[in-house]
Formats: sequence, C-alpha cells, structure tokens
Amino acid sequence: MNIGNNIKQLRQRLNLTQEQVALKLGVSYQAVSKWENNANTPDISLLPEIADLFGVSIDSLFTENIADCPDIRSFMRDDDVIRVVQIRGQKILKVSSTFSPGEPPIEIAFPHDCNDETQYFKVEVYGHVIADGAINGDVICHQSINSGTINGDVRSDGNIDVKELNGQNITCQNITDCYKLSANKIECGGNISSANLTCDQIIYKNRS
Repeated sequence: MNIGNNIKQLRQRLNLTQEQVALKLGVSYQAVSKWENNANTPDISLLPEIADLFGVSIDSLFTENIADCPDIRSFMRDDDVIRVVQIRGQKILKVSSTFSPGEPPIEIAFPHDCNDETQYFKVEVYGHVIADGAINGDVICHQSINSGTINGDVRSDGNIDVKELNGQNITCQNITDCYKLSANKIECGGNISSANLTCDQIIYKNRS
C-alpha cells in the first residue's frame, strides 16, 4: 500500500506544504508528515476529504503508481450528485446492483443541510430507497422506492410506493397507492395507482 507516498506526490503536484494540507484537512502537520513517511495512515473517515483535496478517487490513493491515475475531474462532472463509496477495511468495494438474499441492507442518513444552498440534491442507490420523510431531488434507484414525498425526477428498476410524487420524468415498474402524482411523462412497465393523477404523457412499456 503506497498511500503515504501517493499523498506526498499529490501534495507536491499541487505545490502545497504539509502545513497547508493539514489545515485543509483539520489535522496537524505532524500527522501529514507521518503519513508521507509511512509511519502512520490516515483515518478512514478522512479518505473522502483527502481524495477531494487532490482531485482523485479514493481508489487512486492506494494505487501502485499514482502517476498512472486519471484526474477525477477529467471524467466526473460536478453535478451535485451524492455518491457513496463502500470500504471494507482498506479495500474499496465494487458497487453491484445484485445483492444476495442474506446480505444486510446499507442504511445511510443524509444530513438535513447536505445542500446548504437549495436543500435539493440528487442521489443514486444500488438497493432499496426507504425514507420516512420527503426527498427533495432526483432519485435513481436500482430496486424499489418507499417514501412519503418525492419532489424530483425518479428512475426505479422496481416499484414506487409514495404518498406524493412531483416530477418531470418518472420511470418504473409499478406505481402503487400514490395519493397525488404529478409529472410530465411517466414510463411504466406495469400499473399506475393514484387518487389524483396529473400527467401529460403515459407510456406503458412491454405492452403490445
């Protein structure tokens, strides 16, 4: 593992001192020095901040040759999408839309102020989305969604079960027990159940 050497190379590439890196990460410059000398390793909770500071992926921090790592800004847009990296020990886990029956669900609590400007954010989830309150933002879900209210576009590989849904484009298998549903376009593979439906265009997929 070359994380210490990589941090040093990335710091020097940006012409930053150890003190400047320490200040940005909220640690002491002695801690940064220990990382670079391989006397210690960063706390796992700091990895996203370190990667963001240097403009690389977390995976790149552990690569054998940091010079071969692409700059994250060259292929990832600054699109305000919340992305979650799963790490087991020091191993970056690959995200898969296929889960074993015995695999426990991963619960993520998004802070209320995750978007200080508009309280609107986008999220992509490989699994089920279960929310007690409202989701203000676009949601891509690779399984089913159960929520109180969603204000944003939704694309789900499974069913959508919400009390209220307001979006421009909705794509799913079924919409069940939605009291109020408003959209410009809905693409559905099954049935739509809503007491109050307002939609300009409904396309039923896989129907002859």
